[in-house]
Amino acid sequence: MKHFKSFIKDLWNYVKIWRELSSIAVGIILWMKSHILLRWIDPTSATYDAGIFQIILFAVIALFVLHGVIRILMKLIWPTTDAYLDNQFANDFKTLESWQKLKLTTSIFFAFLFAAVLLARVL
Repeated sequence: MKHFKSFIKDLWNYVKIWRELSSIAVGIILWMKSHILLRWIDPTSATYDAGIFQIILFAVIALFVLHGVIRILMKLIWPTTDAYLDNQFANDFKTLESWQKLKLTTSIFFAFLFAAVLLARVL
């Protein structure tokens, strides 16, 4: 039991440093458990069916995985920008005026929405 607690503690410290891995883990878990969700929505669906629900689910999974991969690449290739996003961006965001916050937030939301729609079309 002591080894398990130290393993969990080490794993938690590792995840705090490489938070990007959490989005990849979410994507993998969604992939592994997608058949349960799909059969709950549509009992007649196959394990991997090209139905409408699975396309949306695959787009979400791809978005999670690509988010993790992009953040890992940022951390490895451009560590300065990754450090800015982790440490300083929140402080800078608080200094923006409300219209700037709204513009930035809606831009990010619609960028993610657009990426999900494009991924769904590709899949």
